[in-house]
Amino acid sequence: MVNTFEIIGKLSISKETEKFKPYESQSFPSGWAKSRLLFNVQSAENRHMLTIEGMYKEDGTGLVYTFTKGTIDQKTNEKIKGENIQIPWKDRNKPENIEKVAEFKKYIIDLEQYGRRYKLENAIKKQVEGTITDEELNELGLSAEELQYELEQSKKKRKEFLTEYDFTEFLHKLLLSDKLKDKVFKVLGNIIHSEYNGKIYKKLVPTRIYLVPSDTEQTSTGNITIFFNKDSLDTRSYESSKKYYINGFVRDYDSQRKENIPCPVQLVIDDTSKDEKKSKIVNVIKKQFEVDDDSWKEFGVKVKILDGAQKVDITEDMLTDFQKEMLELGAIDMDDIRKEIGGDIYGERVQEMVIVNVSRGYTKGRKDTVFLDSDFVVKPIEPEQETKEESIADNVDLDDLSDLDDLF
Repeated sequence: MVNTFEIIGKLSISKETEKFKPYESQSFPSGWAKSRLLFNVQSAENRHMLTIEGMYKEDGTGLVYTFTKGTIDQKTNEKIKGENIQIPWKDRNKPENIEKVAEFKKYIIDLEQYGRRYKLENAIKKQVEGTITDEELNELGLSAEELQYELEQSKKKRKEFLTEYDFTEFLHKLLLSDKLKDKVFKVLGNIIHSEYNGKIYKKLVPTRIYLVPSDTEQTSTGNITIFFNKDSLDTRSYESSKKYYINGFVRDYDSQRKENIPCPVQLVIDDTSKDEKKSKIVNVIKKQFEVDDDSWKEFGVKVKILDGAQKVDITEDMLTDFQKEMLELGAIDMDDIRKEIGGDIYGERVQEMVIVNVSRGYTKGRKDTVFLDSDFVVKPIEPEQETKEESIADNVDLDDLSDLDDLF
């Protein structure tokens, strides 16, 4: 099962240095090339680095392997599943090819104001029916004659790509411009683990980016399917930290081995809250990770993805005797104290995935599996197996995407 994330925050790209290149393109002797983009999403106190990589053949040949949209049988009204298709590399950005591809196989950047396109479509529908009101037009700030034109302009702000390469190139241009300044986005994608030289690495790989209102709450969340056994639940530091640690595995596809491999992951159950209800939820979730036999279990959980110095509650032991007395008398409140110390207090930098709830499909609790201990050992690559760069991209002219002024 794919592990996913949703981060709401502001986008930026770091400056290039001698040791760090946020964007680079590499060529390989095989004729393949790769573009890679690293960019940041600042979400409240968390700062996440996201990665996109696009492979392509430098000679402009090759195919895009993708999947078509499902359809409805007009006679029986039954759903017909999409099918695997191959699109010539040079034709991948033709509108008719993009249109036939299933939504889940596309990479999307939508720069329209959140919900505005839906309002325009709904207004045009009412206009055709003759039921649109002046109040609805005033809310959009448009006349009836302007609706269709505005909808067409809105559609142009949604960019759809069939390859990570084109997604990478377009986003790189946006990040280098000043078009994203002070804007807030919802970024969705996959949490990918991979093995390299015996080490497991985690990447946050975006697939969709949407503009949202600037006052949207900034959050960093994910869905993780973890596999665990009787040795996974670590309670040793609970008394000092009020946290339980789950040391289990996720399973991700490895292109070198052509199979899913186990990748270590650590999740946290945080019991530091003084809220009695939250403490009870912690105990219920903790029980799901208690295993008393040699079996392996599976559980899907929602997590907060923390990566940065977190806000710390001001506690009584941080206050002076004078502050305590004044608080008791109601002469001052905690907001006064916060202002006095210069705002919120932040602790040490934290990199954790903290369980907050169960994922969809796991409301009945954990599931049994048929896995054995041996299934959670990464097997070495056989000597005859060779790494091959796999495709979907090529260095093409994106002049048709270079004019960013109409996107906002």
